[in-house]
Amino acid sequence: MLGPLREGAPRRIGPYEVLARLGAGGMGEVYLARRDASGAFFAVKTVRRDLAGDPAFRDRFRREIKVAALVRSAYAAAPVGGDADAEVPWLATAYVPGPSLSQAVRRAGPLPVATVRALGARIARALADLHGAGVLHRDLKPGNVMLAADGPRLIDFGIARASGATTMTATGLMVGTPAFMSPEHVAGARHVTGASDVFCLGSLLCYAATGEDPFGDGPVAAVLYRVSQAEADLGRLPEDLRAVVASCLARDPADRPAPQTLVELLGGDTGRPPAWPQAVREHIGAYGTELAQLVASGGPLLEVPAAPAPAPTAGPGLHQAPTLPPAAPATAPPPRRRRRALLAAVTALAVLGGGLGAYLLWPKEEPKRPVTAGPPAPAGPRVPGVDDRGLADASGVVPQYAAQRPAGWKPWRAKLTAPAFGCSANEKALVCRTTDGWYEALDPASGKKLWEANLGEGKRGGFSYIQDHGQWWIADDATRPTVHDTAVVLAADGKLQVRDARTGTVRWEKPAKGTQGPGTRPLVGDGVVFVATKSTTTYEKDRTGMAAYALADGRQLWSKELTNNEIDFSSDRPYEPVAYAAGRVYALSDRGLLAYDGRSGALLGEVDREAKTCEEVKVLGSSAYCVSTPHVVDAEQRLHLLDAATLATKGSVPAPVGKLRLDVVGARVVVGFDDGGLTVHATKDGARLGSYPLKDTTPPGLEQALSTPLLAGDQVVYADYSALYTLRLGPDGRPGDLRVTPVPGAPGPRAEEDERDPDYGMLFERMIRQPEVLPVGQIAYLVYDKGAVIAVELPE
Repeated sequence: MLGPLREGAPRRIGPYEVLARLGAGGMGEVYLARRDASGAFFAVKTVRRDLAGDPAFRDRFRREIKVAALVRSAYAAAPVGGDADAEVPWLATAYVPGPSLSQAVRRAGPLPVATVRALGARIARALADLHGAGVLHRDLKPGNVMLAADGPRLIDFGIARASGATTMTATGLMVGTPAFMSPEHVAGARHVTGASDVFCLGSLLCYAATGEDPFGDGPVAAVLYRVSQAEADLGRLPEDLRAVVASCLARDPADRPAPQTLVELLGGDTGRPPAWPQAVREHIGAYGTELAQLVASGGPLLEVPAAPAPAPTAGPGLHQAPTLPPAAPATAPPPRRRRRALLAAVTALAVLGGGLGAYLLWPKEEPKRPVTAGPPAPAGPRVPGVDDRGLADASGVVPQYAAQRPAGWKPWRAKLTAPAFGCSANEKALVCRTTDGWYEALDPASGKKLWEANLGEGKRGGFSYIQDHGQWWIADDATRPTVHDTAVVLAADGKLQVRDARTGTVRWEKPAKGTQGPGTRPLVGDGVVFVATKSTTTYEKDRTGMAAYALADGRQLWSKELTNNEIDFSSDRPYEPVAYAAGRVYALSDRGLLAYDGRSGALLGEVDREAKTCEEVKVLGSSAYCVSTPHVVDAEQRLHLLDAATLATKGSVPAPVGKLRLDVVGARVVVGFDDGGLTVHATKDGARLGSYPLKDTTPPGLEQALSTPLLAGDQVVYADYSALYTLRLGPDGRPGDLRVTPVPGAPGPRAEEDERDPDYGMLFERMIRQPEVLPVGQIAYLVYDKGAVIAVELPE
């Protein structure tokens, strides 16, 4: 579990904010950290200061970073960066919120055979990925396999090396953990091969199934001798596992199965996570609770003075070898906290495939440990900006943070110069595109206009419309705005601009493609702007690409092509970035959805054939969701559950038109409108938790529309032209009664207009379009299609 930061511990390591202590290894400390408030967490390993001054240790760490960069596996904790030349060298990997296999077995006992098989198949897949990259793990043991809700992850490449490298082991220095070594380890590090990792996996599977080491306990020398002779005791191993484990523990490396073969011997990788026993699920959930509390506290976990602990009565066993992190110190019971503070942080945690789309472990009990000694916790983590899809991950989940309310805020009403056509907001500014291609910024505290801008010819009165054959046109090719911290990102008239959110001053400008549909918007995450670009081949055929720029100064980081050829009208799609989460940007290309590393642009994965027609994606922790949109009459729509890192399909179920619209994918609920009204389903199994039929009280001859729902804190929020609708979720995710709050000054339903213009077609400014609700700091900013903007408090 998480430990407090000791006196003198760093508060920042490279670009990461340090939050807590995870443990210690032979070379230094390991910390929990994050790069921003997006919900992505990292384990950052540092070298001890005394060792950092030793050139040999620094060289070893430099090699470790290079090794980690070679690892690309869905079943290993992903490396994200490192710096061997820093004053205190560090290496960061993705944080896995869950116990190690060693901790889980000690607490819950041996795992069922089916679970061991699934666990082993995934770790074998991880080894296949490592070995394919020329990397050996060399320390595969229960302490280096972390259990998350969506499956195991292999961690700690601290003594890994490229397979062609020379030994990094000084004379007399033992590499590995005695009970989980191979005969080649005992013979010397130069003899270790990929087959050695397979031997260690056999020992690990035996431990998972029996709770005991296959080579027994006792003096280290005795254990090492039994390992060197491959004298394993498999008597307590279930018969269904005995043959495959015995093949892994063959003394001759040539007799052991290759990792990919081992995957098949264990039953194959079904794409579904292991069925963790209830006790293990609760153990994993406790990590989720602890992490959520830490985020809700608004600061790092700090050490508090405590009475000296009694001296231990026994020395460490084999499982407490130097590379295993020590347990975190116990602390006092916590105060009870509001569940609203936990929701957003847990949203970033792992999910399991099944039912409607996923199963997510949600803590069922109040936390049993404190988080920190310090100021009272805020109501949730700050968000950089909100639009109609929520945050950049497009999940529709928007945390609410009371301190994010603008100073001096009071309820207000304002009117834009032209009809609204897509908005974004935070506590600095509310910025809307209008149907004539302009942008207008309002002060969230008062509703007063801050600035307006046009990236085109600078004349008001332009039109946005849809022609009879379906082709649309947005005035000045203007995209929706994206407000992010102190900046607003705009793209129009072939230009990408980053402006100051308060003043509208242009900070930098680059070329961009502009809008590819009414919903197009630039994406921002982890200090990077992602935008569609336009390029031309030698044959003068337009192609669409994507570029990444540093938000701070506009420096281009990378660019990619999203289409290979000119796209005909029937195949035209919004080929552009569509979501960002946990360091990955997702984009629609002419071959389907793709996932890229946000910093380097490296391609991480693409959707399988069955999900090729998905055009949008919603990201929740380690999974992503999309609904296929085949452009064929009566074709079946399907809801797909994808691996967020690779976009590989974990499962899919029918999602017929009208049965489920995927608006919000949260930790506990999936929310959307169907033909009858708002529906709330349990994320864990798809069970319907509540239905709220639409009551048509609109007078005859008048019309109105509903906004897209968002999950603001612990309540679902949406609006029509008259009222704000809120639906509070209980601790178990079950919704209460639908609350209807009339909005003073709301425009109310209106008569339909003649949308057609003889010269243009269907004008957006005349259409009855859905309003938008932008929840920030427990305030709802309601934007209506004709340009009215109203700010009210979210109901308590």
